Amino acid sequence: MRVRHDMAGSVHGVSHLVEIVLDCGHASELARFWAAALGWQIRPYDEAEVARLAALGLTPQSDPTVAIDSPDGSLVFFLQQVPETKRVKNRMHVDIRLRDQDHLDELMRLGATVVSEHDGWRVLADPEGNEFCAKQPE
Repeated sequence: MRVRHDMAGSVHGVSHLVEIVLDCGHASELARFWAAALGWQIRPYDEAEVARLAALGLTPQSDPTVAIDSPDGSLVFFLQQVPETKRVKNRMHVDIRLRDQDHLDELMRLGATVVSEHDGWRVLADPEGNEFCAKQPE
């Protein structure tokens, strides 16, 4: 099959990535970490969503599903609370490029830990132990 690209670079005829989902123990807490890591924003709660959560006995702070939107809105990092804990190394992970040393320091203050270092990359773990790689700033 021949793939066509439009002017914006999207691909027609095949699927495209729209959301990355991370299972976690505490969605709202981990969302703050990942919003800082990615430089994205936690999706705001409008009145209708706050009312929907309230009807379930929840608040935005106890919401078991939290979305973090990319700046251009093309991708969502979605955190969903699950009862089981992480038990083994991730089969897939996220790579990020650090803005500067302050960015790494901020992640460490928010609960990241260094797992290892390899060829300019640091393998880190978020506060719940999910591994990701951080490229040093150029």
